[in-house]
Amino acid sequence: MIMKALKELEGKEVLSSDGRLIGKVEDFTWDLDRELVKMVVKMNKDVLEDIGEEKPMLSSVRMGIELEQIKAFTDNVILYKPIDSLHVLFDDISDEDVISSIRGMEISGSNGRDLGKVTDILIDVDGWKSLSVLVKLNKEILETLDVKSSLLSKTRLAISMVHVVSISDRVMLDTSADELGEIIEKNPVKKV
Repeated sequence: MIMKALKELEGKEVLSSDGRLIGKVEDFTWDLDRELVKMVVKMNKDVLEDIGEEKPMLSSVRMGIELEQIKAFTDNVILYKPIDSLHVLFDDISDEDVISSIRGMEISGSNGRDLGKVTDILIDVDGWKSLSVLVKLNKEILETLDVKSSLLSKTRLAISMVHVVSISDRVMLDTSADELGEIIEKNPVKKV
């Protein structure tokens, strides 16, 4: 399992198997079960012309690429197919469908106590199955858990999406602030 932060993945170039630059990674979409569905790519204007599509006047074109079409995800994203045989689907991608929509949301434990803020989303780019939220913990939570914070770094905790009960105005967990200690034991606090 290779976990990467969404911020690390944004802007990576997406290439067809014949080396054509299609565009750049903008985001990912997920379904109601919070499983990744598609990679959202901001399309290059010249590629749109090549496939017979016109660029809208005031906005860029975003395309959803099924994860099964991704051959490699390293320095660049390489797709299995050449440009002329890509199945281009211009989905109506809403802001609620993209995983970046939860960045900046407050996160609360099952007892209602505020834990911190979601700073990023960690994605398993190897199997596309595992997602975690990267949370900057509140100072009070750090003290409760007896975790030291440094002036030079921010203490963050990766919490698997399996602990997320709901997402609306905030992210709600199935565990309380006091029970975070068990998560930390399995997944130590990261200094980022």
